[in-house]
Amino acid sequence: MDHTMDYVNLGIASFLLAIMFIKLFGDIRLRKVSNKERMQFTKMLIADAIMLVAVLMGKSFAIAITNEKIRVFHSTMAYAIYFVGFYMLLGFYSLYTTYYISRMSGKNLKIRVFVIPLIGIYCITLIFYIFRGGVVAFDGTNFEKGPLYFIGQVGGYSLVLLTFVYMIVYRQYLKLNNILRLLSIVFFPLIGVFIRSFVPDLEVLPYCFCLSLIFMDNTFQYEQERLILEQEDKISRDRIKILLSQIRPHFLYNVLNSIYVLCEKNPEEAQEAIGRFSDYLRGNLDSLQKAECITLQKEMEHVTNYLGLEKMRFREKLNIKYDIKDERFLLPALSVQLLVENAVKHGIHKKEEGGYVHIASFSDEDYYYIVVEDNGVGFDSDEMKKGDGLHIGIDNLQERLLTMCKGFLLIESTKNVGTKATIKIPKNV
Repeated sequence: MDHTMDYVNLGIASFLLAIMFIKLFGDIRLRKVSNKERMQFTKMLIADAIMLVAVLMGKSFAIAITNEKIRVFHSTMAYAIYFVGFYMLLGFYSLYTTYYISRMSGKNLKIRVFVIPLIGIYCITLIFYIFRGGVVAFDGTNFEKGPLYFIGQVGGYSLVLLTFVYMIVYRQYLKLNNILRLLSIVFFPLIGVFIRSFVPDLEVLPYCFCLSLIFMDNTFQYEQERLILEQEDKISRDRIKILLSQIRPHFLYNVLNSIYVLCEKNPEEAQEAIGRFSDYLRGNLDSLQKAECITLQKEMEHVTNYLGLEKMRFREKLNIKYDIKDERFLLPALSVQLLVENAVKHGIHKKEEGGYVHIASFSDEDYYYIVVEDNGVGFDSDEMKKGDGLHIGIDNLQERLLTMCKGFLLIESTKNVGTKATIKIPKNV
């Protein structure tokens, strides 16, 4: 019996399995698996490693075991493991892609609740029929495809069908080259099918999956590093702009004028205002020296200092409400302060009878939320024109949120009703 192709498969599978282990070791070493999206990619690597191990087992059994009955049983068992890895890989791919689309679009797409059960159902069904010859039949020398072989493969790809629909629906949030990278999980195996038409005994599917995973990992990693470098450079250049947008000369003049008046009328309150003003300036200036995020707890110290100064000016016309339920997560410095300043300056200040600013924070399974809401004059989206201070500040904040913590900002406003700004920061990024 000629075992030439068995040895070829053993060599290729061993080499690619070594690559999988190196990548897995790198993920664990660099703690990449703490990221929910990356965790699914790591599971894909493990699933492909399972398929490669199954190939090694099957080809080794075909070479080493001489007893036909034992060889049939062990080889069939190797195929069962092979299909388990196949379904796991495509299932984890669908989760990985969905998490990626969710991150890029800002939507909360969830398919885990039925993908995981489908993996279990497919695995149990295929294992049952494999040992009954419904998927493959092994006579000790050759494998023959059973009636459920192609149904099994179609069933596997049905796991990723919804992700393809998501790619179409949310295509405006995805670059074409990224869509093609994600679809490599299909394109590479198609190339393998073509190769197998010339070399029928070559186990192309796990090899092509391996190449696809390496291709996805390397290209996405390169793009991520390039974006980080560009964004870090932009953050450095924009630090002065951030300062100027946060410490407005008109605001400084009003505060100093109010303190001047208080020095005669109420020296104790003037002393307290000077302390708040000093803390406000120090907090804003210190933020320029920090490239990393700060806790919401620290951010709220800046916010309360600012609102204390504004309360000194507006008195009963400015009401402040706090509902802080979670404050130990990270976000860019001065981000909440910018939203609060906009609420006071563009909302409450323009309303003759004044109003309130409500600041809240909370979290759910996937995100941290910070909400800044006011009942000021509000605005139409067309009013926030490119080039004005409000537009520049909001654009700057959106860029910092995305760059520094993968967060994003949602703003809802109705004229003569008020404005609500919500920061969403994903957990485990």
